[in-house]
Amino acid sequence: MQFWEMTYQELALSGLGNQTLMSMPKVAFFASRQCPGSAISAAMDWAVQQSKAKQTVISGFHSPLEQSVLTVLLQAKSPVVVALARPLERAKLPSSWQQALSEGSMAVVSRASIKNRLTQQLAAQRNDLVAQLAQDIVIAHASEGGLLSKQANRWCVHYLSPSIMKI
Repeated sequence: MQFWEMTYQELALSGLGNQTLMSMPKVAFFASRQCPGSAISAAMDWAVQQSKAKQTVISGFHSPLEQSVLTVLLQAKSPVVVALARPLERAKLPSSWQQALSEGSMAVVSRASIKNRLTQQLAAQRNDLVAQLAQDIVIAHASEGGLLSKQANRWCVHYLSPSIMKI
């Protein structure tokens, strides 16, 4: 599978998989690492709805709940874009992604300028990228005072076009 490069709003991105997913309307999905049961249940119901609608979902799919949502979407062969916080060229992608990549229902992207390993700062930059690439943002749960909560407040100010919905 070939790597590709593109520019989005002056950001250089590298990618793998179905590049056409980048031009599709996307909904971003976020969840803190720890979530209450009600958020988990609502997020899983939401994932099923998205998979039935074949809505393209973009996320870092890093937190446990985000990974569970990704599993639902992959099983349904729903289109997904995974944004990495580490360099794509050196990333070891999970074998569970190979089928979706080869069938064209997945794209994996990262900022082309990333040279370092995953840090909290790079994870925050990845979340910002996901928010920028999406038309809508869904947050299953943002821990009070946590990084995601602070970012969501900032997105409301800076990215006026996406709607931010908490489920």
